[in-house]
Amino acid sequence: MSQFEFIFVLISIIAGLALAQLLSGMARPPKNSSGQLDIAHIAFSTAILVLLISVWWSTFRWQKYENWTITEFFLLCVYVSLFYVLATILSPSRNADSPEFKEIRTKFYAVHAFYSVLEPVVIYVRDGELAPWYYLPMVIHLFLLSILGIFLRMNMFDRLFSLWLIIVNVAWIFLARFTG
Repeated sequence: MSQFEFIFVLISIIAGLALAQLLSGMARPPKNSSGQLDIAHIAFSTAILVLLISVWWSTFRWQKYENWTITEFFLLCVYVSLFYVLATILSPSRNADSPEFKEIRTKFYAVHAFYSVLEPVVIYVRDGELAPWYYLPMVIHLFLLSILGIFLRMNMFDRLFSLWLIIVNVAWIFLARFTG
């Protein structure tokens, strides 16, 4: 078993747990205080699901990485664990109802902001560069929107950002993952 295969097994377990957590939460869609579906919550769950699957697939790019140290291993474990944390924030327990997004807003945005900071570090360690040119502005704008969400505390912003995150993730899959 190569180092990559050994590490990929752990990454797959963590990603699988996050995926299961997200899907279990999506099986019982959260509702807001007026009994309507919580659009922001559902859209953020969908966005994180799409992002998780995309990142899980892209971990194959680590296959060619040769200089594994505890630093890279730890970095990758923390990076993938953030998806589990986001999934747990969105769907805290398999037995309980999911909270309204406004109740978990600050935690979700804070973890997403941290993810947005860690993402370029992981890419740089893996590839030795931050190519393509449009990558860094994309990550920075998602970080800034997450920070803005913490302070604005507006349901309309949450809905718009959650839908925007789905669009950005799907566009990134098609533009970068399929073509680059």
